[in-house]
Amino acid sequence: MIRIKLLIITLILITTQIFAKDFIEEKEINTKVEEKISSLKELKELESFLNEVEFKDKELKKWQEYYNTRGKKEVEISLERGKSYIPFIKAIFEKEGIPQEFMFLPIVESKFIMQAKSPKGAAGIWQFMPQTARNYGLVVNKYIDERLDPIKSTIAAAKHLKSLYRIFSDWVLVIASYNSGENKIIRKVSLHGSSYTDIKNYLPSQTKSYVPSFIALIEVAKELAEKKGYLYKDTDIEVVKVDRGLNLKEVAKKLDISFEKIKSLNPHILKGVIPDDNRVYNLYLPKGYTTDFLTKVMVD
Repeated sequence: MIRIKLLIITLILITTQIFAKDFIEEKEINTKVEEKISSLKELKELESFLNEVEFKDKELKKWQEYYNTRGKKEVEISLERGKSYIPFIKAIFEKEGIPQEFMFLPIVESKFIMQAKSPKGAAGIWQFMPQTARNYGLVVNKYIDERLDPIKSTIAAAKHLKSLYRIFSDWVLVIASYNSGENKIIRKVSLHGSSYTDIKNYLPSQTKSYVPSFIALIEVAKELAEKKGYLYKDTDIEVVKVDRGLNLKEVAKKLDISFEKIKSLNPHILKGVIPDDNRVYNLYLPKGYTTDFLTKVMVD
C-alpha cells in the first residue's frame, strides 16, 4: 500500500513538473498554439471544400450545361465588350488580393455594358447603388458618375469585395452578399449556419440563382478569355488624370478625334464637361494619344 502511495505521489510530481514546464516555456506554448490554430484552419478549409463539392453536385449542373451551350455566345459577347477593361480589372484585383475569378462578375452584373442601369438605380459594370458608390469614394452627381469609370469603379468593387470577405471569410457568401446585400446574409448566417449550403434554402430566389450561375460561368469565361488572349493583351485605351475643367468637344478637336469617340470612352462625364471642382478625374483616350493630350491640351 505504501509503495502504491509513493508511486502515485511520484506520478503527481512528474505530471506537475511537465505542466509547469508547459506554462513556463513560452516558446513551446506558442508552438503548440500555432499548431492548434493551423489544425483548425485546415479543418475549416476542409469543411469549406466539402460544402463546395456538395453544392456543386446539386446546384451547378444546369448552369454549367447552359454556359457550355446556348449561354456561351452571351459570355463571348460580354467578354468582347469588356476586353478594354479586363486588363485594368486584372491588375487591380491582383494588387488588392481579390481572386481573379471575380473579374468575370461584370458578366452577370451588367454584361460589361458600362452605361448599364437597373430599375432600382444601380449603374456601371459593377452595378453600384449611388450611396454604396459614395461610401467607397466615388463621385456621383449631375456632372460626374464614377460608377461608369472603369478604373475607379473597379477599385471601389475591390474594396467592397474585401470588406465582404472580412465579414464572412467565405467567398461563396461574398458572392451571395454582393447580390442581396451583406445585412441579409448576416441575418441568415446568424440563424441558419455559417456556409452557403446552410443558408441557401432561406435566400431570395434571385440570389439562389445568382450564386450557382456565377460559379458556373467562371470556368467558361476563363477558358474563352484565355483563348482570345484578353487576360494577357494590353488594353487599347489610355487614362490620364485631369485636375481642371475641360470641355470634351475641345479635347476632341485638339486631338483630331471625333467627339462621339471621346464621349463613348468617358460615359462617367455626363454632360461632356469635366467640372473645375478641385477634384481629380480620369479621362480615357484611344491608345497612343496621351502625349498629344499633354502637349496640346494640358499646356493651355
